[in-house]
Amino acid sequence: MDAWYVFLYFVTCMLTVNSATHSLIYIYTALSADLGLPGVHKFTAIGLLDGTPFDRLDTDNPRKIPTTNWARRHLTAEYLDKGTQSRLSKQQWFGVNLDVLQTRMGHSASDGDVHVLQWLHGCYGETNPSEEKLRFVRGVDKYAYDGDDLMSFDYVTLKWSAATEAAKPTADKWNAVTVFNEYTHGYLRHECIEWLSRFVSHSQRELRERAIVPDVYVFARKTRGPVLTLICMASGFSANTPAMTLMRNSRVLGTDDGLKVFDILPNNDDTFQRWIAVDMLQSDKGNFTCNVLEEDTGYHVIKHWRLEDRSKTLRAIAWSNTVLLWALLLSTVVFLCTAALYPVVVCIIRKRRTGQIANQTDSCAQRHGLKDETPGV
Repeated sequence: MDAWYVFLYFVTCMLTVNSATHSLIYIYTALSADLGLPGVHKFTAIGLLDGTPFDRLDTDNPRKIPTTNWARRHLTAEYLDKGTQSRLSKQQWFGVNLDVLQTRMGHSASDGDVHVLQWLHGCYGETNPSEEKLRFVRGVDKYAYDGDDLMSFDYVTLKWSAATEAAKPTADKWNAVTVFNEYTHGYLRHECIEWLSRFVSHSQRELRERAIVPDVYVFARKTRGPVLTLICMASGFSANTPAMTLMRNSRVLGTDDGLKVFDILPNNDDTFQRWIAVDMLQSDKGNFTCNVLEEDTGYHVIKHWRLEDRSKTLRAIAWSNTVLLWALLLSTVVFLCTAALYPVVVCIIRKRRTGQIANQTDSCAQRHGLKDETPGV
């Protein structure tokens, strides 16, 4: 079994975080044998904030190392030292217990397969407007073997439940240790949330410091007849997708109003752009407002499109139509002049190709001042 595939599958199944919550998750992965593949280690421990890794330890790098800018700036040497010792002790625990679990599963080192034991634990929290800390939503503490659920902790009942027969002896043993279960419950509900609040604060502060405020534009295009398409575009934002709304007279427009939301597109400088649009009549007297908001970075851009802007748009459309009309007239004149000269040009080319002398009589009109030429050999 491919350990890296199992790892990605397990993470994908468990780390579903919506935009209203934050998460602090730790994942430990132990293999029964070293695969010798680059990036795949016999033991790996990773911390993830909102699904993004921020620290790591593995068998090739046996020290807890921060992997994001905010973690490098704010995780102290003492914190990293303690975390390193904790993870190294867990590495030994995983080595012993993976051997026990393989025996229960009927597997052995002689079968030539590589087996995987994983542990995922952490918490999810929501922003509480009245406090700086996050409010606890739920906790998770579970184990998997070869990518399948093995055992999980219920933070409400404070009990472990086994997903397979092989895990039942362990679940019964752990359920008998009340102190251990109370500690697990307290960590998920309190200590984990405290660390989550602290880490989210560090991460958001960094985002605000390096935030790229997008350029926001509101403009209209004439589409058909008396209809204009009003477009709001935000360009230059980073990977954090801003929330965009278009309002008419302070009322937010939705799909029932014909609002169109386009896919996010990349720019050529590692930033992105996004468009929303709505059709409207040229005679519409409403005032429109485009709002672009990004919670993590804190920027909020507002652009208005009022009645006077509409007059400018209509004048611009009329001017562009006038320019287009004159361009068509000019191109028509040029075409007619070119058509009048076409027989003369044809005659000149024909003479050059046939070697005719300028004063030779033929059906083509002669032009004075044209030098006589004969083709070269």
